[in-house]
Amino acid sequence: MEIAVVIPVYNRSECMRRAVTSVLEQTWSASKIVIVDDGSTQDLLEIRKWAEDHGCQWNTLSENKGPAAARNFGVGQSNADWIAFLDSDDVWLPDKLKSQSDWHRQNPDTRISQVRETWIREGKAIGKPAHWEPGEGDVFEAACQRCVIGPSCVMIRRDLWDLSGGFDPRFRVCEDFELWLRICRNEAVGLVPGEAQVEKHGGHSDQLSMQVPAMDRYRILALLKLISGGELSLDQNEIAIGAVREKAKIIANGAAKRGMDRREELYSNLAAMDLAGLSEEPNPVVSALWDEVAGD
Repeated sequence: MEIAVVIPVYNRSECMRRAVTSVLEQTWSASKIVIVDDGSTQDLLEIRKWAEDHGCQWNTLSENKGPAAARNFGVGQSNADWIAFLDSDDVWLPDKLKSQSDWHRQNPDTRISQVRETWIREGKAIGKPAHWEPGEGDVFEAACQRCVIGPSCVMIRRDLWDLSGGFDPRFRVCEDFELWLRICRNEAVGLVPGEAQVEKHGGHSDQLSMQVPAMDRYRILALLKLISGGELSLDQNEIAIGAVREKAKIIANGAAKRGMDRREELYSNLAAMDLAGLSEEPNPVVSALWDEVAGD
């Protein structure tokens, strides 16, 4: 199995070397390591030289376009049949690629899988709520609520990637939620058994998730995009609509407490809408939601 590893980076020179080293030290070697500098404002010349000296392909985007566009660009730099992603602040354990490759050779019909991850905050492992444990098989219902696949945990076959169209660059955050939601609509997800193979480092201030408030607004847009596409089964449509209403009510209530009248009105109206007939035709409520997140 030839596996291309795509690592988007925006600044973060201090942890980039750690991430790349964890790929170089894999017991199953990647066929290509593609690093995409997403218009960093820091000087990454030193880490770039080090990465290129170790065989990585470094690409620099002319402006910051976000992780979705950076990952899409990176995938386009390789023709490997399998793709794995690693966030620049995360770390793979040495057997990550080997365990996943072995699993896929034993399960050749499964086109996407993930390994378990350990959450790290301030250098220490922390416990995860039970509902954040990774699932397998048909995970569509869970995917309507949260991000069911860790970007640093996933391996995806090229034909499935091409069929999905990749990440939607309109999503500044929750771009992974949006992609996995589309894929999980009709694709079973594999879960490699055993111990965690990824250390997910979080809690630092430069994480987009720490900078963007009320991220469920983006998840709602992802759900509305899927509903309007008209490709869900009746049961899936009901699940997705229920998730939109639940999230919209929570956001509206939070906005009311903060005196954010415009946001409260938007999401209260959304929660009351008849979403069953939503189509891809321009919708004023959906357009208003996009305008609202554009202000982030």
